[in-house]
Amino acid sequence: MNLGDANLRTVSTSRPALVHSASKQSVTASDDFYSLPSSTSSQDEKSAIPRCQTPSLHGLPNPYRKSPEPDSTRPTVRAVTPTHPKLPSAPLTAKLAASHPIHTIRRKPLSTGITPPSDSPSNKEPISPPTPGVDDTPYIQFAIDQLTRDEEVNHAFGSRPLQRPSSRESYSVERIVPDERLQQELQSEDRRQRPLHPTRQPSDSSVVAIPATPTQDSSRFPTLNYLPRVLRLPSMVALLTCCLFMLIAIIFSNVWSSQHHGLWQYDQVGTGRYFIFQYLPQLLAILVIFWLFIVQNALYRIAPFLMMHSEKRTFTSNILHSAALFPSDYMIPDFWCFRHGEIILGLCLNVIRLCIFTVPLHSCLYQTQYLTVDGKSVWRWTAVEPVGWTLLALYVLLILALVLLILKLKREPSGLRWDPRSLADLLSLFQRSNITSDFHGSEVRADSILLALPKKYTLRYWIAGTRSSEIFHGVEESQIALEGFRQNREQKEKSPPSHLDLESQRPLKASSLDSLQNEVHSTRIRYRWLPWFLQDTFVVAWIVIATVLMLAFVIVSFVNNATRRGFEPKLTSMKTSQGFSPADFLYSFVPCLVGMILFLAWQPIDMYFRALQPFANLSHSRGSTADESLLLDYTACLPLEISIKAALAGHYKVAWVSFISVLSATLPVLGGGVFTAQYFVPTQEVRVAADMSGYYALVVLVITYSLSFLVIWPKQKRRLPHDIRTLGQTLSFVYGSRLLNDAVFWQPRSKADLVTRLLGTLTGDQGSSRYAFGVYVGRDGKEHLGIDRLQRPGSGAMSIATGRPK
Repeated sequence: MNLGDANLRTVSTSRPALVHSASKQSVTASDDFYSLPSSTSSQDEKSAIPRCQTPSLHGLPNPYRKSPEPDSTRPTVRAVTPTHPKLPSAPLTAKLAASHPIHTIRRKPLSTGITPPSDSPSNKEPISPPTPGVDDTPYIQFAIDQLTRDEEVNHAFGSRPLQRPSSRESYSVERIVPDERLQQELQSEDRRQRPLHPTRQPSDSSVVAIPATPTQDSSRFPTLNYLPRVLRLPSMVALLTCCLFMLIAIIFSNVWSSQHHGLWQYDQVGTGRYFIFQYLPQLLAILVIFWLFIVQNALYRIAPFLMMHSEKRTFTSNILHSAALFPSDYMIPDFWCFRHGEIILGLCLNVIRLCIFTVPLHSCLYQTQYLTVDGKSVWRWTAVEPVGWTLLALYVLLILALVLLILKLKREPSGLRWDPRSLADLLSLFQRSNITSDFHGSEVRADSILLALPKKYTLRYWIAGTRSSEIFHGVEESQIALEGFRQNREQKEKSPPSHLDLESQRPLKASSLDSLQNEVHSTRIRYRWLPWFLQDTFVVAWIVIATVLMLAFVIVSFVNNATRRGFEPKLTSMKTSQGFSPADFLYSFVPCLVGMILFLAWQPIDMYFRALQPFANLSHSRGSTADESLLLDYTACLPLEISIKAALAGHYKVAWVSFISVLSATLPVLGGGVFTAQYFVPTQEVRVAADMSGYYALVVLVITYSLSFLVIWPKQKRRLPHDIRTLGQTLSFVYGSRLLNDAVFWQPRSKADLVTRLLGTLTGDQGSSRYAFGVYVGRDGKEHLGIDRLQRPGSGAMSIATGRPK
């Protein structure tokens, strides 16, 4: 390599020794480097050059160093006056030659005028001139890698740890190229080669992650006990207070009503008293339900990380593929927490689902009853005691579950530094993870990956290897024994992780590997998945069913003025001593329950529209900015907040769907209070009639709800290869992406720091980057389907599918 006018300062180093070996491949070389001569050499030279194996140099004495020096005192390359090294004495050279066959490496002449002494072996043999037009930099870098790798392995297996160099590359000397033109050429050449052969390709199977416990600088390494605001103690105490208030109100109603002949005298339909007893109870109950849903969403969001941070579990790998990041169903019980040993979380989540029945029960808690008070027969509002005691049991169960949850969150830290609300937050947790090889091929799979050999993934602070004191926060495969470093390395040489079948843990056939590369370009796989309730067939069914039921409801409501004039209850309206009437219970509980079902049926639609919006933005042909994709946190927003935020961002479909999810909560409120049994004096009979003001509002809401199904027809850009509900399914789209190597995700100190980096306000950042979902060249040099920068310097743009699925 021609270095021009570079001035060198002597660096204390060992003299490399070469041992003859019959192998043509260096043992410590990577898969891309072999000990073959240059293509410009002749055939005679190829046969004459011996193949060499590099032994470890740590056991040999250093003839150039008089005494050991610490790493921090080693000189680096500087532009100073050159000096001549002192060569070893003849007896020492003879001793080394007796133990190993030694051949010196031929050195090319330097332009600085430095020549070896006359007794140097290099003067006794002719020196070949440098080959013109060939850059020797990669070969020199490779030689330094091989000389330092033995040192790295030895230190990993018992030697004292070394301090990490301050430079970006892990070499013991600093490379300086004074020639600016040559430096620019080398950098441009490196950028051209980076897409297919990254310079710093992470090796997941050989990374030794050591658990760390920072004791200083709490601002940089905060305690890993972050909780979303809704799960913190003040918010949970406020929720408990509301539940206690409801509990006390129910007890008071039951006791006072039984001892004082009811609660209040009945006046007529549509008055303030009617609103208090027929609409207000279920309105308060639905507000508590909204609060519980916010708590539930936060628990889903942090539960996988809380489990991975816990030291009690033996295996946590399948948590990534079974623990959901957001609820996909609000009516059916969810038992995944019990399967992973989280009894308290599972109890709390299922009690929240059970509490949806509090709204229909509140709608029939108060009814009118004909009583004799002070010798006069009057209609009075009374509490239905069986319904009240049932509500009491549900609220007691809810309070106990919330208390247990508070104690658990207080006792067990979450392992988080901030709330993982967006894709960017997840990327920052897996930026340096050594588990990404477990996701090979998962982006084109229709189902989740369940490893045949469960592993333990842990979220905490780590030290990046035995030679480094650098601490980072993330998810790593824990308990990697140091002796496993060598086993994983040997296994990688025999069978690379990218050639393994994750289900059987066996090597894939060549046809399988070719199939994986072909599937990333398949439009059928790219647009394969949608939630079952958003698929075309079901959307058409929802529209037809909603339209038919809406028309039937409107027609029946206004034919012969049935709702105004009343209709026969078909059940007895006589009250028991405890205030229970079958007719009043039926026409209050059932309409409210139907409205509650409609309200809960819309919630998964709303949640999936929120979750799919970042991917819809990334699927545009021009990509999307970070604030509209990687930083989008719609799944973690509050009910009304999401509608306002999405409308301001121009995501009108998400804004409307989320608004309907809140508006539909009035269906059970109005449905449970609009009908009541009344005594008609002209006909001397009891009939069920409606509060017409509330009934008109109910009709308008039903029509709006039914027509909103026309809006949920998803476009093609919302389709994905598979579900995104679990953490593993989301990571399958980024495990091979070079986003994990980007500096913007490199150890952000806080959420504000991460947002600042992504928005491009860092010093030296060239504008705002765009991101996309499509086919990209990953860190392993292969094509993957997922999320990456739309275009990188020195490489082409991503391939974004725009055609219809075939």
